[in-house]
Amino acid sequence: WLIYREGLTSAVNYADTRNYTEPLFVFAIMVVAASRPIMVFARMIVEGISRVIPFDRATATYFVILSIVPLLGSFITEPAAMTLAAMLLAQKFFRSEAPNAFKYATIGVLFVNISIGGTLTHFAAPPVLMVASKWGWDTAFMFTHFGFKAAVAVFVNAVGVTFLFRRYLSEVSSKMLSGEMKTEQAPKVPTPLLI
Repeated sequence: WLIYREGLTSAVNYADTRNYTEPLFVFAIMVVAASRPIMVFARMIVEGISRVIPFDRATATYFVILSIVPLLGSFITEPAAMTLAAMLLAQKFFRSEAPNAFKYATIGVLFVNISIGGTLTHFAAPPVLMVASKWGWDTAFMFTHFGFKAAVAVFVNAVGVTFLFRRYLSEVSSKMLSGEMKTEQAPKVPTPLLI
């Protein structure tokens, strides 16, 4: 549109004068978060936490992915948390037979939880990062004014969607136990890369 409206020179000049630092940073973070060692490590943590929750395996895992992983956005950045959560959900729950309502509700809750889950600290959420230094917000301020409220909302959202789709998650869990639902077998990640 800019080429049509203003000409090629103006369009090229506009593209050349933009600052691409933040998009490149987000891209790099997402690529690193999607690497096999990081994904395997994240899956191990999610499964470890899920074992403590007194529900069937699929329900506990789903709940942890939609609650704990978005809160990690306060420490590992929101793009990294979104990448981890989305890929873990895709591996375990987003099968072709999954109901569309389940998929849409899950994505909706994931987007909301990632967006608010990064407010526990002053350095991970891009909107907070832009104003934190100018307004003198530190991690203590963020947590006491926004973070704990966001954490409560994240858990309420995760509990709600998990409860709403408890029957489907129970079916997924029984398929996992029976071996009907197999996960991909990839080469083992060397232990030093997981540390």
